Amino acid sequence: TQVIRRDFVANASHELRTPLTLILGYLETLLDEPECDMHLRQKSLGIMKRHADRMARLVSDMLMLSRVDSPSTAYLKQEEFDLHELAAEVVQRPEIATRREEIQLDIAPATFPMRGDSFYWAQVLFNLLENALKNNPPPGLRIRLSAHKDEDGTCRVQVEDNGVGIDAAALPFIFNRFYRADTSGKIKGTGLGLAIVKHAVEAHGGTISAESEPGKRTIFRICIKGS
Repeated sequence: TQVIRRDFVANASHELRTPLTLILGYLETLLDEPECDMHLRQKSLGIMKRHADRMARLVSDMLMLSRVDSPSTAYLKQEEFDLHELAAEVVQRPEIATRREEIQLDIAPATFPMRGDSFYWAQVLFNLLENALKNNPPPGLRIRLSAHKDEDGTCRVQVEDNGVGIDAAALPFIFNRFYRADTSGKIKGTGLGLAIVKHAVEAHGGTISAESEPGKRTIFRICIKGS
């Protein structure tokens, strides 16, 4: 556990250092050239804003992960909620709503109430949907969210997309903190989204798995027994 925490701190420090260094660099430029033209000033401020937003998201994700990774689940509320209604709220978030015109998003109505903490379930759905959007360029992307309940009370939630897929070599590591299957740097993110999903699902007593056929589809399956 101590090794994992040391690695987490080291990785987090590295992820924060890059945007912070860029922000400081542009601040020094503006301070050294107080009379610089408006175009340079606006460009510098825009870049600093983007990297500050990235730092804020990273800190937010780290706090979320520290909560769901806790041995205690006393923080979880136990309430009934409608998964379809929750998903409809999630897709209104700007990160997803701004791309609704580019994709086909199908949210199948759940015929049963889910039980758990709707706040963390919203985070699970958001991270899975955002993951599909980040890793798949438009157009033609289709994402489907569905859920059903077995006779024994087991709830199964599935998020499927028809995107580029995940290589078999990368698949075992996608839930690791700060892991990125894409090493080109083109796909932005904190590298914590799927780790948060995994720990939030496990905090609810469930499991999550993923399978993928590169170039055809990727499916995330969540199983909550006895819900």
